Amino acid sequence: MNPDLLVILVGAAALIATLLLVRASVSGLSAYRQRFTEKSAASLRESFLFIDAERVFVFVVIGALVVPGALWLLTDSYVAPAGGLVAVITLPRLAYALIRRRRRHRLVLQLPDALTMLASAMRAGTSLQTALDIVITETPAPLAQELGIVVREQRLGVALEDALESMARRLKLEDVDLIVAAMTIAKQVGGNLAETLERLSATLRSKAIMEGKIRALTSQGKLQGWIVGALPLFLGFILWFMEHDAMKPLVTTWWGWVVVGVIVIMEVVGAFLIKKIVTIDI
Repeated sequence: MNPDLLVILVGAAALIATLLLVRASVSGLSAYRQRFTEKSAASLRESFLFIDAERVFVFVVIGALVVPGALWLLTDSYVAPAGGLVAVITLPRLAYALIRRRRRHRLVLQLPDALTMLASAMRAGTSLQTALDIVITETPAPLAQELGIVVREQRLGVALEDALESMARRLKLEDVDLIVAAMTIAKQVGGNLAETLERLSATLRSKAIMEGKIRALTSQGKLQGWIVGALPLFLGFILWFMEHDAMKPLVTTWWGWVVVGVIVIMEVVGAFLIKKIVTIDI
């Protein structure tokens, strides 16, 4: 075969392969962008954060391009850039989970006072609708935001029971489920709703106090878990710069990868055991 013709065929094949790879990469990035923006928009709406999901995606893409390159220049290894890429991709999901958990915790702490206010307003002779409006006005976020959704749904024609059930499904909290069940039963079978809400407020307040004591007593164990878990990573990072030649076989040889795998498994098992010890359900 003519050498020039062979070169042309190889070049054409390489060009076609490159175009197909670029097309697949663009298609994959477009699909990932759609999934990411949809999930991010849902998480942001759930937390009442008015941030454009497209902007979050742009920041993630910039971080995925900059952070691995910077880590590669600093460490001259492929392990740190890979870890940095994974961290950048998973950071938004972790941030959404943290924001959601803190918001749910604040909401649980607001429930006893809100129920007491609701019961007092109803004892004063106001209707349940007016009492809810008072609670929304006097209570800060996030509880006021969730109750505001309930009131708006009710004004649009949704029954109060359905609006409360929607809030319970949205929050997925045992305390909210208990409140919704009590209000729904009281509305269906009758009874003194104000007295029921006052008793429920006292129960939830006692539960919150007990949970606060448990968190205070287990905080030392959690801190020790974080310190013990981070200590091997910190020492490995320091030794990588101080004794680079001695640490390099960990990422360049098969037995080094075995050691790293054993360390990761032991870290995960230790974190799981510590979490089981310090987690106490009421």
